[in-house]
Amino acid sequence: MSTNEATPIYIAFPDGVYHYVCRECTTNCCRNSRQFDGDLTGELRQLRVLYPAVEYAAVKQRGECLTFSTPSGHCLFLTEGNRCGIEVDHGKALKPMTCSLFPFHNLVRLGEAVVVTPNFLCPLRLEVPARPGEVEGTHAEIESQLRRSHYFRESYLSTLHRYALPSKAKAKAKEVLSREVAFRDACSVALNRSRFRDTVLEFSLDPRSLEESVRRRAQQLELDGSLLPPSPDRIDDLLLAISPGLRLNLTVLPAELILRVLLLFELWLRRVLTLTGIVPRSLADAATPKGATDLFGNVLPALSLLSVAGEPVKLRSPGRRGSSPLPPFGAPGLTFAAHRLLRSADGAQLEMSVVEEVLSTLPTISEKLVLLSEVGAILRVEVRKGT
Repeated sequence: MSTNEATPIYIAFPDGVYHYVCRECTTNCCRNSRQFDGDLTGELRQLRVLYPAVEYAAVKQRGECLTFSTPSGHCLFLTEGNRCGIEVDHGKALKPMTCSLFPFHNLVRLGEAVVVTPNFLCPLRLEVPARPGEVEGTHAEIESQLRRSHYFRESYLSTLHRYALPSKAKAKAKEVLSREVAFRDACSVALNRSRFRDTVLEFSLDPRSLEESVRRRAQQLELDGSLLPPSPDRIDDLLLAISPGLRLNLTVLPAELILRVLLLFELWLRRVLTLTGIVPRSLADAATPKGATDLFGNVLPALSLLSVAGEPVKLRSPGRRGSSPLPPFGAPGLTFAAHRLLRSADGAQLEMSVVEEVLSTLPTISEKLVLLSEVGAILRVEVRKGT
């Protein structure tokens, strides 16, 4: 069986939930890209005949994949009307495959599977109810294009980054993949029907314990459930759409801790979005797939550290014992608090009581979040064997 047929594909978002229309877009992703690549045995054969000067932009080759550079801020083929000149003159089939797949071309390995996540450089629109077959984010079309592309040759697949998995012997990549597929499919069913929180709790082995652990940690940042809606709203749909992809940043954690991070993020996101009453445009920016995903990346170190505190995981600093680098806060209170957390976590799990005690010494939420973010970015999470 060939690589194209045997390699599983996991598309980490609900089917038909994302859409874009290039000719209506004013973001001009092509202005932000500094390179593109294509298949020497495919579209590039004719492309190099039609545009001989493109040869002089070649910068890298990997097997049958040839990469070309473009001037910063402007693709070589972008027309004055912000359209792809290749597509306008010769049709979409001749476009470089990376451009045809965009924005669904972020590829990472999870075991033998290829995971597809969106590139939010594209301002993807959220479609609820989902419309598989009618929008660009249709799984069947994405998978068909991907399997036909040079990205699905073993010479390319072997170069892809791999998601980290827990170190325990029972953590098989296939089991993790099966879990992720089940979560994505549950999110698909829940769209426009159920709250994000309820969907997450369905995947917990002990929902009551999960809710209590989230409540205790949320208190440290003065977050509570008062902003959670009694019925599903558009923030629920947004979280259901992006959370299958967000979870992939947490594959090294046990399943229950991943759920804990997601529930904490919802509380944090809804609190941040209350700023929209002061700055109306922030809702349009933050309450989009790109905006919420960017916000998740910003707060992930803090929420991850808060989530694993008190759990059987190891948190190690990159330096020798007792020599962890301290962030240059320029504030004695923060510096001392960081020192205490790093010293407590060096070589052992971080006790929740220590986190609570240290955070209680800081007078503002911003200081607490800064501390968790910067210390969380320094520490490395390792799951203990047998957990």
